[in-house]
Amino acid sequence: MTSPASLLDTGRAVVAEARDDQVTFLAAAVAYYGFVSLVPLLLLTIAVGTAVGASQVADAVVGATGAFLTPTGEALVRTALENAAGRGTATVAGALLLLWSGLRLFRGLDQAFADIYGKPNVEPLLQQVADGLLVLGSIAVAVVAMAALGVALPVLSTVSVPPVVGSLLLVVVLAVVFVPVYYIFPDVELDVEEAIPGAAFAAVGWTLFAEAFRVYAGYVGDYQLYGILGAAILVVTFLYIAGIVIMVGAVLNAVLAGRTEETDEPDDEVEPPEAAPDLAEMAGDLEAIRRRLDEKTVDRDDLERDLEGYVDARVRRNHARGWGPYLVLLYGTVMTLGAFFWLGGWASVAAMVVIWLSTLGLFTLMVLFGAGLNAAGMPGKVASWVNSRR
Repeated sequence: MTSPASLLDTGRAVVAEARDDQVTFLAAAVAYYGFVSLVPLLLLTIAVGTAVGASQVADAVVGATGAFLTPTGEALVRTALENAAGRGTATVAGALLLLWSGLRLFRGLDQAFADIYGKPNVEPLLQQVADGLLVLGSIAVAVVAMAALGVALPVLSTVSVPPVVGSLLLVVVLAVVFVPVYYIFPDVELDVEEAIPGAAFAAVGWTLFAEAFRVYAGYVGDYQLYGILGAAILVVTFLYIAGIVIMVGAVLNAVLAGRTEETDEPDDEVEPPEAAPDLAEMAGDLEAIRRRLDEKTVDRDDLERDLEGYVDARVRRNHARGWGPYLVLLYGTVMTLGAFFWLGGWASVAAMVVIWLSTLGLFTLMVLFGAGLNAAGMPGKVASWVNSRR
């Protein structure tokens, strides 16, 4: 059994969520579009009534809506139904206006339920139209049921049936009518049980409000207050409070099911945690990686020995190449001095020329040849340098 504390917490949550979702603003929008829809609906009723039978339709309409109209409003409805002027124009205009206002009404209701459940309205247009027609049809059935029971209550009282029986019967009828509204209209997956609390709340709220509205309409009718303006204000007020009751019922369902904007949809399936990795398998993988790295790694001692041998070979080769020209110059100089020391006259000059050509001269020719090659390649080097600077 639900404790009073839990009921109080639920009530607080519903009030807080209704404030966050701006239920009164949504109900005002629904009341506006509902009132706008009544005007073309009344035009169509007038056109059909004057075509079928003015007096009979007038009696039926006034009898069905007498609980929601002041005496002035009843007189206006009867006069409009019995007047056949402008029937064709009223039929066309009423159909077009009813189509537009009805479209706006169920789009507003669809958006209101989406805001309450915290879900974006992503349904296609045809689905929204179907949902809206269902809601409008359910509300129409509810209004007709309220009017019919309102007319039947005085009859039941004449046969000693308590009025509370009619009120309880109205609550049951409205609850059955509202269940499809709260089940199909939200853009989330719902169970039928989740729609029952809001439907019951809306049924009780509409029943209490209908009784209060009937008493109030009869009271102000004695004073003929405001005429048609008073009737319009009463209708708008009825639609506004009825819209608030419907919106609060939706908030109640969302809070009880935990489907408000701050909460996610209930998820009964819990994913099991992932299994921990096998430590032995990880150790084997690491050992295999280490072996592959060792195979591709060079031993340090072998690398040092190879580097030392390479450096020594390069040093010896550079020494041999570096001392060669100097040895040739030394050889030529010694031979030239020996020729002048042991020979004399033209013999010494001839020996010097031969030695010079064989040693120093050869070296000089080699230097001149290398310089010539460098000079020949200089234009190409200059061109490459210029291109690199661009």
